[in-house]
Amino acid sequence: SYAQNFEDLMLYRALGRVERGFYIDIGAQHPEVDSVSKAFFDRGWRGVHVEPVPHYADLLRRERPGDWVIEAAASNHVGHTTLMVFPDTGLSTTVPEVAAGHIGFGVPAPELELEVPTVTLASIADELSDSEVHWLKIDVEGLEKEVLQGWDPAKLRPWLVVVESNLPNSTQPNHSEWEELLTEADYVHVYSDGLNRFYATVERAEQLKPAFALPPNVFDDVQLGKNSFMCRELYQDFHELTDRYEAEIKTLLAQIKQSDLRHQAMLKSLSWRITLPLRSVLNFLSFAIRKKDAASLFADRQQPPLSPRTRAWLAKIDVAAEDSHT
Repeated sequence: SYAQNFEDLMLYRALGRVERGFYIDIGAQHPEVDSVSKAFFDRGWRGVHVEPVPHYADLLRRERPGDWVIEAAASNHVGHTTLMVFPDTGLSTTVPEVAAGHIGFGVPAPELELEVPTVTLASIADELSDSEVHWLKIDVEGLEKEVLQGWDPAKLRPWLVVVESNLPNSTQPNHSEWEELLTEADYVHVYSDGLNRFYATVERAEQLKPAFALPPNVFDDVQLGKNSFMCRELYQDFHELTDRYEAEIKTLLAQIKQSDLRHQAMLKSLSWRITLPLRSVLNFLSFAIRKKDAASLFADRQQPPLSPRTRAWLAKIDVAAEDSHT
């Protein structure tokens, strides 16, 4: 299987043997780039994506047939909110302070603000009936606590819950703000990867904990996908190099084609046909001159003088030959 990041790698290690499982991805963003659900979808899983940015919601609908895409923001109430959109990133947020932090970090200011609907985990659970959820991921740029406040553990009890646990664009943890909502629901912390914290239900903790005993390693039998943030720059360089070589090859082929066209035009020209007899005579004379020069060189070649010893040896051979005839 292919992994896009540490989250799906660890989730796949814990749950990869489950056939046709179910997931809920809050803040899903792109269906492939850094997607936590991609490896599971390819293996036959299905689930729910909550994504408020219209561009990414459209991509998810197109690329994830069979999944439920909710074009909304998750929160602690059903209603509406203002979304500040940072294009081509996963940084869009409904929290003004977080948006200001992104800008202060050097991210270009949001190009637009959208009025988007809000949903809660409880309202989503009402639509799922008795579906068993194997993992829930929450990545909402500063709104983690509100999302968990809108959750009813009695209605929705995923085996594993993964929550981004740092302040946006920071290594500073913020899980103390919302972790109590999980522990009170009988979830236990089983793993951290530096950005996310993983929680398992108490009833499944002993079953799932061994999968989180070690960090990602070579024995996971997982390859990094081309859209993984760890490989993206390498693939980008590769494609840039490939595009450059393809452009150079096209230029070279165009030059060869132009040369061939000029050659064909010359062969068909009136001057080329008129001078054909003259070129034939010149070619014949050139060949004759080269042949004469080679013959003269062979004729002018002189045998090197024989040494006295060689002449004496040849004389003995001649005498021996005469004696054999007499």
